[in-house]
Amino acid sequence: MRAGVLVVGSGFAGLCAAIEARLAGASVTLIDAAPFHLRGGNARHSRNIRLAHDAETPWQRACYPVEDLLGDLTRIGAPDPALAAVLANGSADLGEWLAAQGVAFEPWADGNLPWSRRTAFFRGGGQALVNALCRRAERLGVEMRYGWRVGALDPAALRPEAGKPLRIDVETPEGTTTIEAAAVVLACGGYGADRERLATHVGPAAHGFANRGTPFQRGETLLWLTENGAAAAGRPGGGHMVAVDARAPLDDAGIVSRADGMHLGIVVDVAGRRFTDEGAEAGPARYSHWGHVLAGRDDPRAWLVLGADGVRALPPMLYPPITAEAPETLARLCGIDTAGLRESLTELEFHLAGGPRPGVPRTRSDAAPLLLAPPFAAIPLHPGLGFTRHGVLVDATARVRLAGGGVSPRLFAAGATMFGAVLGEGYLSGLALTIGGVFGRIAGRQAAQIAGSVHSEIRVTACSRQIPPSAPASVPATDPVAEARRALNVCNTCGFCTGLCDVFPAAQLRAALTAGDLRHLAHLCHDCRSCHDDCQYAPPHDFAVNLPVALAEMRAEEYRAGVLPRGSAAAWLAVVYALCFVGLPLAALLLVPPQALFSARGGEGSFYAVIPHGVMAAGAGLAFGAAGLILALRIWLFWRAGRGPDTHHSPHTVARALSDVLTLRNLGGGKGPGCETREGPVGPTRRWAHHLVAYGFGLTFLATIAGAAKHHFFDQLAPYPVLSLPVALGTLGGIAMLAGLAGLEARRLRADRRPAARRMESADRFTRASLAIVAASGLALLALRDTAAMGLLLALHLGSVLGLALTLPFGKLSHGAYRAAALLRHSGERAARAATRD
Repeated sequence: MRAGVLVVGSGFAGLCAAIEARLAGASVTLIDAAPFHLRGGNARHSRNIRLAHDAETPWQRACYPVEDLLGDLTRIGAPDPALAAVLANGSADLGEWLAAQGVAFEPWADGNLPWSRRTAFFRGGGQALVNALCRRAERLGVEMRYGWRVGALDPAALRPEAGKPLRIDVETPEGTTTIEAAAVVLACGGYGADRERLATHVGPAAHGFANRGTPFQRGETLLWLTENGAAAAGRPGGGHMVAVDARAPLDDAGIVSRADGMHLGIVVDVAGRRFTDEGAEAGPARYSHWGHVLAGRDDPRAWLVLGADGVRALPPMLYPPITAEAPETLARLCGIDTAGLRESLTELEFHLAGGPRPGVPRTRSDAAPLLLAPPFAAIPLHPGLGFTRHGVLVDATARVRLAGGGVSPRLFAAGATMFGAVLGEGYLSGLALTIGGVFGRIAGRQAAQIAGSVHSEIRVTACSRQIPPSAPASVPATDPVAEARRALNVCNTCGFCTGLCDVFPAAQLRAALTAGDLRHLAHLCHDCRSCHDDCQYAPPHDFAVNLPVALAEMRAEEYRAGVLPRGSAAAWLAVVYALCFVGLPLAALLLVPPQALFSARGGEGSFYAVIPHGVMAAGAGLAFGAAGLILALRIWLFWRAGRGPDTHHSPHTVARALSDVLTLRNLGGGKGPGCETREGPVGPTRRWAHHLVAYGFGLTFLATIAGAAKHHFFDQLAPYPVLSLPVALGTLGGIAMLAGLAGLEARRLRADRRPAARRMESADRFTRASLAIVAASGLALLALRDTAAMGLLLALHLGSVLGLALTLPFGKLSHGAYRAAALLRHSGERAARAATRD
C-alpha cells in the first residue's frame, strides 16, 4: 500500500491528526491494532478535556485564560516551557474545532455536571467522542483499518533519504504487508498493557497492576523508537496511577473500577497493618495519590476496611463491599492476617477515644467517630494504570527529536507516545486529551505539507472500508430486575452519559436502585438506544452493559404484571385478540339472520341492523371501562412504587411533562444533537412515525366521541355521511395510524438488533399488528359499507376494537400511560433539584 500520510493509532490523537491532515488536502490512511469494537484507544474511557478560554462558553463556566493553564502546567512540573506554551495556546481553539467535526459537549446549563471552568465534558463520554471523530474521518475519506499492527519500521525511518518514502511493515488479519508513506504520525499510545516491560522499570509489583485502558497499548513502536535513536522523555515506567477495585478485570475496566472512600476508613496490607495516613488527601487528588501509594509498595495489595457509617457514605461502586459482623470473619474472607487487623482496629479505636496517636498518623474525617461500628466491610485494592508518561521528545511541530540532535524530518508523534515531553509527574484532569488534540492536529498539518510536496512520487491506492459483522439479537436476562440493577449500577458508577437523556440523571438520584426505582427508570427510557453505541462497556466488553435491553425487559415485566407467563406474554395477548377478532364475526354468523348480515342496503341505521346499538354500547363500555380501571389501578401502584427523590410539582412541571409527552422530546424533539447511533444522528423518522400513530389513534377516538354526540344529541344514526365529522376524523386517523406503523416497521427492519430485547420485539410486533388491523378494518368498513360485505366487516372491526380493549392493560399499548407518569415525576424531580442547586 502507498499513502500520503499514515497515522498509526485510532485514539484521540490519531483521529485528530488524520482529520487535520485530510482537511489540509493529504490522502490519509489510519491503522490500529485494535479490532473495530475497541477502536479509540484510551479515549473511550475519557470524559472531559481541559481547554483554555477567555469567555464563558456553553460547555465551560467563567473563563480559563491561557496564562492560567500555563500556570497549572508549571505547577505539575511540565519539563519543556516551550512545548507547554504550544499546548496551552493550542487548547484555546480546540473545543470549537472538535464541535465543527461533530463532537457534542454537554451544556453546563443542564445542571448535570460539576461546576468547571477548566474542562468541558463530552455528551455521552469518550466513546461518543470516538464515534463522532471516526464518522468525520470516514466521511472525509480517511482510509481506516482495524486489526493492523505495526511489525517493524525501516531502520532509516528516523533519518530517511531525501525524497524517499518511509516504509513500515504491518501485520494484518490477512498477512503481512508493507505501507509506504510520505509522512507518518505515531499516535499508538504507551505501554500500559505490557506488564513485562513495566516490571523491568518499576519491579515485580507491576505484574499486579491493572491496565485501566485499552489492552492494545503495548508500545512496541514507541519502544523501537527509543531503542533506535529517538530522544526519550519522561521516567521509564512512570504513569498515571489510581487505586482500583482488585475484583475488576485487569484490562479495559476504565473509570468504573476506580476505588474511593479511603478517607472514610482504614487501609491495611495483607498483614492487617496500616501503612499510610488515610485522611491526608481527601480532595480530587485522592485518586492518583492512592494509586501511587500502592504502586510504590513491594506488595501493592491492600484492603479498605470500613464501618457501617463509612459504607453508607460510599459513592456508587462497581462491586458491593465484602461484609462481616466481626473483624475476624472479615479478615478470613479477605485473606488478611486476623491478629494484625484486630490490632489495627484496636489501636485506632483507642486513639478515637482520646488515647495516644497511632504509629501511623490518622487524620480525622467526618466519618472517623463511627468508623468501627459493625457490620464491617472491606474493598480489595491494587494499583490501576491509566497511561504511561514515558515517551519520545518532540519539537513544536510534533516531529520526533533524535538523541544525537536534530529531528526526524517525516516522523511525527502525538498523544501518549510523547506524553513525557510535556507532562511532569503531576496530573491535571482532562490534560491527556488536550495533549492528544493539540499535538495531533499539529502533526496532521505538518505531515500533510510533506505529503503534498512529494505527491508526484507517492501514489495513493484506495481500499474498501471495513464494516464490522452485525451481531445477533440479545438474549433476555434470566432475572430482569437483577440485570437492570447491575447495568444501571455500572452507569451510576461511570456517570459519562448524564447528558444523553433523562434516565441517567434520574438514576444518579437513586443509588439504591430499588425495584420501584428500576420500574420508573425503565419507563422514563424512550428506547432510542443512543447509550448503547456510546457505552465503552457494551458487549463484547466483560461488563456486557446493554442498558436498552435491560430496561426493555423491565418494561416487559411491567406489562405482564406477573399474571401472564414471562416468556410468552405476547402470545397469550395475541390469543385473546384473535378470539375477539374472529369470535365476534363467528357470533354474528350464528346469531344474525343472513338477510340482515349480508344485506347490501346502506344508509342511516344499517350498522344497528347487524349489531344492535345497545349491544355495541354495552360491550364497548364494559370492555374499555374495565381496561381503564385496571390500567388506572396499575398506574397508581406504579406511581407509588417509583417514589424516589424529593419532587416539586406545580402547573409549570405539569406543563413540562405534558410537553415532553406530546412532543416526544426524549426522542430528539428538543434542542441539541438528539438521538444517535455509531453511524450518526438517527433523524426524526421514529418520532414522526410515533406521532402519526399516537395522534391518528387520538383522531379515531375523537371520531367515536363525535359519533356518540350525533347519536345522543342529534338523533342521527351511524353510518354517517363521508363528509361528516366522525367519518373525516376516523378516516384521517386510520390513514395516519397505518402510515406511522409502516414507518416504524421500516425503521425496525433497518435497525441494529444488538440493543433489542426479544420479548419487547414480540410485544412491539403484536401491538403494531393489532393497531394495523383496527385501522385497516375501519377503513375497509368505510369503503365497503354499502355492499354485502358490510356486516362481516363491521363484526371484524368491532372484534378488533374489543381485542384491543381487553389486551390494553397488559400490552405495549399501555406504555403511553406509564411513560406519562414517569415524565411527570421526573419533571417534579428536576424542579426540586434546580431549587436545591439555586
